[in-house]
Amino acid sequence: MSPLVPVPLDAAELVVRRLRVLFTAVSDPAVGGVKISTETGRGTDGGPPSLPWLLVAEDGHSWDWPAVQRAVIRLTCWHRDTHAAKHLAGVALGLLCAPQSATALLRGEPVAAPVAGLDPYTAAPLATAAVTVYARTPA
Repeated sequence: MSPLVPVPLDAAELVVRRLRVLFTAVSDPAVGGVKISTETGRGTDGGPPSLPWLLVAEDGHSWDWPAVQRAVIRLTCWHRDTHAAKHLAGVALGLLCAPQSATALLRGEPVAAPVAGLDPYTAAPLATAAVTVYARTPA
């Protein structure tokens, strides 16, 4: 395959990498110690191995070939209480929707604001939010 052929990027992985960098500049107790991943635990309950935890999952993907990909990303945050989980989801959503520097991740647009609840499997406090991200496809 020629190196000039556009190949779609893993949008969820782009979001994980971007949030890991952006979170280092956030001085907020709810963000401290958060682990960001595309998967959770592998135990019987499937919950995260530690708190706080931010799961990045891709719920839909389209591609305006060859240039721009569009992915709907679901952010699920587990934390010590529902308020902190909702706050962490809001911080992640805000960071992804803020103007981006020149990276593969072009921009984000909010789809759903954070909603708090309890994990039905682990009873841990969590919150979910959704964002549409646009990414530049490298050639």
